[in-house]
Amino acid sequence: MFNRLTPADHPALAKFFEGHRYPLCEYSLTSIIVWNRCLYEVSWKLDGDLLLLAETELHPPASRRLLMPLPCPFRDLPPAELAEIACRNRGDRYYYIPETYVQPRRAELEALFTIAEQPGFMDYIYSTRALADLAGSKYAKKRNLIAQFNKQTAAVRKVEVRPITSAVACNCLNLLDRWPHSPEETGAQMEMLDCERKAIINSLKNFEALQMQGVLAVIDGEPAGFAFGSRLNADTFVLNFEKALDDVKGLYQFLDNELAKRLPPQYALINKESDLQKPGLIKTKESYYPCQKVKSFMLTLK
Repeated sequence: MFNRLTPADHPALAKFFEGHRYPLCEYSLTSIIVWNRCLYEVSWKLDGDLLLLAETELHPPASRRLLMPLPCPFRDLPPAELAEIACRNRGDRYYYIPETYVQPRRAELEALFTIAEQPGFMDYIYSTRALADLAGSKYAKKRNLIAQFNKQTAAVRKVEVRPITSAVACNCLNLLDRWPHSPEETGAQMEMLDCERKAIINSLKNFEALQMQGVLAVIDGEPAGFAFGSRLNADTFVLNFEKALDDVKGLYQFLDNELAKRLPPQYALINKESDLQKPGLIKTKESYYPCQKVKSFMLTLK
């Protein structure tokens, strides 16, 4: 039987995420927990040495799909075992299968599954050092925007960068309350923004328990922007959420740079999640020059 996932499950399930090598942001335990019941219901069960995770749609028809199983200790799962796991757990579909798993096993997978790319779910991965240093001509525009931010605030405004803790999480919530909705955002866009808001609130209420890390920019004593995220695997940090006041030029670039500078040294890479096929997001993510882009696939049993 699958169990409903809650923040209280984090300590018990964390060991399954310690050594995994799945590069997609969907395999951050913290991300899974904070987005739970925003777009879908996440549940889990143990199957021998495996942790199984399933997503079920919140709206009917409530279809269910599995994520890649997580063995402890981690080991590569051959396609035949994936098919067997799905069969014995009454599943016929897997979501969020990394391109890095699919490509070297495509022939084996095609014998058992129908393979389909998930549009909009390609993750963008960056060198932490590159985002911290912003060296070279290709980052000139980013350096210029940060310089404009520093010039704008240096003379008359005091800027502080604080690590986010439970003690300052309320400041992030205050900023979220000031975040306006654009008149163009309607229907599905509004629903997604409301889901994101719920996930941010879930994060801030459980920030330290979920081992999240991030920075808060404070201008003249008022919260102006935040960037925070969670561990994906041994060398990769996921930037889950970033918000900044639109009327402060260069603030987003400043936050990105400050977060990269302050991450623990084991995080050589930063995953900035997917582009959702939104042209604006694609342009922004490409402007930081990802060192890797990883597609996501669905597998359906034949």
